[in-house]
Amino acid sequence: MNKYVPPFLLGFLALSFQVFLMREFSVHFYGNEITFGFILAAWLLWGGIGSISASKFKFHLKHFPHIYYLIILLFPVCLMGLRLSRFLLKVLPGEITGITPMLSSSLLLAFFISFPLGILFVFNAHYQKGDLFQVYILESLGSATAGLIVYFFLIPFFSNWEGVSIVGVFVSLSVFFVFGNKKQAFFLLSILIFLAAFSFFDLPSQKLYWKPFQLIQSKDSRYGKLQILQTEEQISLYNNSLLIYSYPDLATAEESVHFALLQNPSAKHVLLVGGGAGGSLEQALKYSQVEVDYVELDPEIIRFSLQFLPEKEQNVLRNERVHIIYQDGRTFLHKTQKIYDMIILNLPEPTTAQINRFYTREFFLKAREHLTEQGIFSFRVPSAENYISLELQNFLASLYHTLKEVFPVIEIVPGSTNIFLASSFPLSIEIEELNNTIENLNLQNTYVSPQLLFSRLNPLRVELIKEKITTGKKTINQDFSPISYFYNSVLWSTHFKGMERELFTFFSELRSIWFLDVPLTIFILILLFLWLKRKKSSFSLIPLAVMGFTTIVAEIIVIISFQTLYGYLYNRIAFLLTSFMIGLFLGSLRGKKRKIIDLPRLLSIQFGFILLLFLFQVILKTHPPEFFFFGFLLALGFLGGDLFVVSNFLFLKEKKNYGLGYGVDLLGSFFGALAASSILIPLVGFPHLLKYLLLLNSFCLIFLLGGLKKT
Repeated sequence: MNKYVPPFLLGFLALSFQVFLMREFSVHFYGNEITFGFILAAWLLWGGIGSISASKFKFHLKHFPHIYYLIILLFPVCLMGLRLSRFLLKVLPGEITGITPMLSSSLLLAFFISFPLGILFVFNAHYQKGDLFQVYILESLGSATAGLIVYFFLIPFFSNWEGVSIVGVFVSLSVFFVFGNKKQAFFLLSILIFLAAFSFFDLPSQKLYWKPFQLIQSKDSRYGKLQILQTEEQISLYNNSLLIYSYPDLATAEESVHFALLQNPSAKHVLLVGGGAGGSLEQALKYSQVEVDYVELDPEIIRFSLQFLPEKEQNVLRNERVHIIYQDGRTFLHKTQKIYDMIILNLPEPTTAQINRFYTREFFLKAREHLTEQGIFSFRVPSAENYISLELQNFLASLYHTLKEVFPVIEIVPGSTNIFLASSFPLSIEIEELNNTIENLNLQNTYVSPQLLFSRLNPLRVELIKEKITTGKKTINQDFSPISYFYNSVLWSTHFKGMERELFTFFSELRSIWFLDVPLTIFILILLFLWLKRKKSSFSLIPLAVMGFTTIVAEIIVIISFQTLYGYLYNRIAFLLTSFMIGLFLGSLRGKKRKIIDLPRLLSIQFGFILLLFLFQVILKTHPPEFFFFGFLLALGFLGGDLFVVSNFLFLKEKKNYGLGYGVDLLGSFFGALAASSILIPLVGFPHLLKYLLLLNSFCLIFLLGGLKKT
């Protein structure tokens, strides 16, 4: 057993720490899915470099266990550094940061963890007397086991920091069991005490992060990290550092509801998606006939609200005219048969893929299906009072033109926040008409009132904002081509110094030929050059690089597709990664048991990738069920594990370098993760990206066929 435990622990440690790091990055960077791509890219980069450079380090058995201990100690230190990094970056608590801090933090933290893990992989190969494939199989098994334990036992019952401590304790004790001696006993005890202290420091460090605001409660729910803050008389609820609501915030509560309801004050059935606990429900109930179906994904949001909001607002949540539905808003609309007079989307702007899915053509179409003939759909997004920059224009125009594809009539309320009203029936935001309605209903509003509407709805302002938006770039925001998500990132980049704005603007103006056609052409030329050189190792290493690139890009597509369709990735990320690792274990086991390993076997696996990608592209268009994504990752991992063993077997016959094949796989994955998450997915969309993945793998297949003829 002592022979098999170390590589198993390597995989167990790597996958569990990777999941917790991704979840903590999601918390720190407001749930932005780009962080997942950055983390994966940085993790793979340093793992690959560590693996390749391991040949420069001499393997000594007595130092072997100390690398495990070092990683277990470094990871909590990295998480503490991440949490308190806002002081170094000089940003306010909860403030949305740019791409540069995300990428630099990913690279820095992943270096301290993944680089020694890469070295540890090669050292395990030496420990197994050169049996690289057994290390890979046991590492995959350890990763799969870790994923299941993290998903089913740690995430539901413990915070991220507590989960890290539990994993660290388990691995430390296991390493001591295999390699331990009396000299290590004191060191082990010190690690256990440190991990216990780290777990205890979770809440105090969060309170330190939020200073000068007062954090009064924090909880890791299935859908994110919820934090309640109190500033004098105001209560604010954050989810993954993104503001859900502040109470009282009368201006936001009034404008989110009244501009829509004033269009049809006799509306009875209203669907409110998100944000009801911040005061919007109270405003909707001013209309005596209104009954509200309030959809909220996370039950903990309501529990927190009932615990910390004033009694007046708690009574609103318990009002008999309010029906709280704990479900994802999109899923609810897909399943319900109910028709509404009004649907009010009361969510933040599309800063993440999870939120962007409520601003796509597909969601707008579903919303219209559930509206009456005169029904009204409404949402609000931040804007500017007077000056509309090019970045803001492109962002608002993408929302307008997407909405226009579904609703023939659209009105836009100007201001620091734009309210979009859409219907198939005539709408009006004439000052006199709205003021008469407010007075007839005796609405005691403060901000959506006759006194303030005179300025806000000045005809010149209304005409100016509409002209600016309608003449902007005509792009359509879709589930699998989330362009508004990208434009929002471009818009946000204008708040930061440095090259972010220039880079985002530059990429947004480029044609897709530069993102896809040019890199593919360069790849084909490289294949042609290698084919002419007739070097045997190329025919085993190139498929490894292509496999690494393909699997990580496909993984990221799955992650964001899953988020787009189902909206609760924070809970499922561990199980998605576990599905891939289970497949990797089974595939590598299959590869090792092959009686014949040669180039034709490698060629058949490569064809399997092409077939799997084609099926995924076809089925993705049909809004597949959740299990499809887990099954796809399982199959993808199976092919990846099989190819890894076969490719490395062929390579090691030429050269005994245990880390090179593993490093090439990881470096290929690095480039895929970096390109796909930050640029390719938002700008070219999933369909085009999948098509080019198919072409990439097809040319790799042709390259292998050429190698078959040469050999």
